[in-house]
Amino acid sequence: MIIHTIIQERRKALGLTQEQVAEYLGITTPAVNKWEKGSTCPDIALLPPLARLLKIDLNTLFGFYEDLTQQELILFCKEIHETALSAGFDAGFAAAQAKIHEYPNSDSLLHNFALLLQGLLMTAGLEEAQTIAYRRKIDAWYERLAQSDEAVIRNGARFMLASRAIGDGQYDKAQEYLNQIPNRNDIPDKRLLQATIYLDQNQVEDAAKLLEQSLLTAVNDVQTIMYKLIDANIALGDKDTAAYVAERVTKLAEAFDLNPYNTAVAHFTVAVANKDAAQTVAFLRQMFDSMLSVRKVQESPLYRRVTTNDTGTSMKELIPPLIQELKHSPEYEYLQTSEEFHT
Repeated sequence: MIIHTIIQERRKALGLTQEQVAEYLGITTPAVNKWEKGSTCPDIALLPPLARLLKIDLNTLFGFYEDLTQQELILFCKEIHETALSAGFDAGFAAAQAKIHEYPNSDSLLHNFALLLQGLLMTAGLEEAQTIAYRRKIDAWYERLAQSDEAVIRNGARFMLASRAIGDGQYDKAQEYLNQIPNRNDIPDKRLLQATIYLDQNQVEDAAKLLEQSLLTAVNDVQTIMYKLIDANIALGDKDTAAYVAERVTKLAEAFDLNPYNTAVAHFTVAVANKDAAQTVAFLRQMFDSMLSVRKVQESPLYRRVTTNDTGTSMKELIPPLIQELKHSPEYEYLQTSEEFHT
């Protein structure tokens, strides 16, 4: 954020008009207007009274407390790491604290240092009392980061605090942290932490149910990615790789007891790309067979406890519209001259 934006935001936050700022500084209103537009900058003699008026220090006015760039974060972490290795963990931690005091508003810096020093502490070879003392300081950083405005940092800190609580046997505390983390796919390990809590508290049935559901979700996610990878390779003109990925989908389905329909769809997509009528019809029949048969995911020992939502719609109800698409879509025009398709 550059100075003209800081001036404007602070002025508005304090409820001041440009006229009031101009009057306080003994200048014209158009001059303040030009500052906020970025056309000109305040005279150096006006900076101290301007900062006082806006209730900030000069460092803030100049934007020196803005968050650091990725390159700066990497450089600072490298410096702390080298200091800890060459001069000892105490020196590395002290250097990190000094840098944190220099950039007190940077959650990114604090988060990176917390992760770095936590890892270094594990191999520092300190006395137990020293290790505990440093661990508490790092945990205090995570507590602060757990309130960060940045979701990734906030949830990452809560994850680390939940992990620490589990390690200390404080399951209620771990559950509190875990409950604050959104149920989102970008934090998949939340489910593993929850399962650990269940297992350690002898809630084995709950753990098994959660793990089965997590497995099914993960496998379905992988399968969806592979479908998209088939599409991508077809778009690139690499049909051989698309066919290879389809074969991997078959292996995945076999390994994790997935519906045969999933395998048929993958090969059907490749056959359509190749305009191979015989193969298209063959895999289409496999798709129809799977859609007509009733197969519940709970039939597999891997997913016995999984709860599914029954929408009341059978897959066989999807067959008529699919047939209509096959008959009328230009994409499948090559099938119209195929004897297999009409038999």
